[in-house]
Amino acid sequence: MIRRQVFRFLLFIFILSFCISPNSVFAESDLERNYIIYTEDGYYLTERPNVQIGDFYISKDFKKYEIVYVDHEICHATARFLYNVNKPKVDINTLPTPIATTDKVICLYMTHNDESYVPTDGTESVYGAGGIHDVANYFANTLRNRGIETYIDETLHIPHDSYAYSRSKVTANNLIKSHEPNAIFDIHRDGTSRAYYIKNVDGKEQCMIRMVIGKANGSMEINEQFAVYLMAVAEKIAPNLFKDIYYASGHYNQGLHAKSLLFEMGSHMVEKELVMQSVDDLAKVVDTALFATTVNSETGNLTINNNQTSEEVIIDKVLDDMYEENTQNSYGYVLIITLLSLGTILVVALLSSLLKKKKTK
Repeated sequence: MIRRQVFRFLLFIFILSFCISPNSVFAESDLERNYIIYTEDGYYLTERPNVQIGDFYISKDFKKYEIVYVDHEICHATARFLYNVNKPKVDINTLPTPIATTDKVICLYMTHNDESYVPTDGTESVYGAGGIHDVANYFANTLRNRGIETYIDETLHIPHDSYAYSRSKVTANNLIKSHEPNAIFDIHRDGTSRAYYIKNVDGKEQCMIRMVIGKANGSMEINEQFAVYLMAVAEKIAPNLFKDIYYASGHYNQGLHAKSLLFEMGSHMVEKELVMQSVDDLAKVVDTALFATTVNSETGNLTINNNQTSEEVIIDKVLDDMYEENTQNSYGYVLIITLLSLGTILVVALLSSLLKKKKTK
């Protein structure tokens, strides 16, 4: 009886090894309460719905924090400073003109189609295509105006629940397989206060944008590098564009592609028209970073230009290479686990057979 239970357990581990991958699905909580996050010294740091212990955060000044305490009753959290993120130096040799290249493709989709903007749409969400579709379509057209072939999939993934990302994974996969994009973005709006996303620039209000990275995907470090590159380039050519980078517990389908990010386009309390005014800068930064910015292989510094030397490769290619290496390592990991499981099962089966023979003698 014990041998049979052990055998079943090892068989379960063996089957599980085939299911474990960098893209394993982790459900996102559907709790939508806004948390105020403070530093350990008690200073206001940031806001975010659905905060959990172990989340990470990179502020606009490239400081990384970890959420170490959450009070779910009063929606407060505490973040511990970890270290200063290595911010690449960015030089501009020429103005950010798109680099001469072919096959510039970007794909967009919306996991939470219902998301809307209260001041403009009259509600924070609808059961169907909400105001976020207007923002995503405007972003798509802006990218097209910059010479980028852009595809937007408006498939509905409602309701807005913990399985929405599992449903939108099919959409993301179809976009990637059909169009082989250089990057793919999931377009959202946040649930924080209006004030958090609004900045006054020369007497005019401007809506900022947050990038979100899923911790439960095997490409997290590559997604992080992409987000840091975008924020560094934006600091040079659109300094008021990005608010920060937040690492949440979901996967957000980001393990499917080297350059996959979630954009929070303001919050539900921001006017949709104000959000759209930031889209031009977002398109410019994405275009410039991916196709007109090179990375020095020795220093890691960035140069915005239209030329590429032997020591420099455009960001688009650098991240693709990182993803390919990561994928190969992941397959190796799964192969090792599988072989170990098979070996264990064979050993148990052999011992079981020997014990049976011994009993019959």
